[in-house]
Amino acid sequence: MTPDELYDWRHQQFLSQQSLAMLLGVHINTISNWEKGVHRIPELTELALEQITQQRASQVRKLRTKKEQLAHQRRLKAIDQDLAGRRAAFKSGVEAGRKAAQA
Repeated sequence: MTPDELYDWRHQQFLSQQSLAMLLGVHINTISNWEKGVHRIPELTELALEQITQQRASQVRKLRTKKEQLAHQRRLKAIDQDLAGRRAAFKSGVEAGRKAAQA
């Protein structure tokens, strides 16, 4: 991984240098030096970044699924409320019709 690739990856993950340093257990200056090309990025760090990417992608998938489920539940609730309103209106109409027929 090149310094530019690390920088781009970090930004794609919405991580600050401080946050990435905490995730990797290194000092923020280490991240800065890697991104500047002062020091080579260790292979073990690259593997850790792959793992972080996979974990974050998994979390995003779970959140998207949950979001879709909640949206579906909201749609069902809206349909139920609409049907309840229609039933009430129909029932009122039927009762009004009966009263009119009796008069």
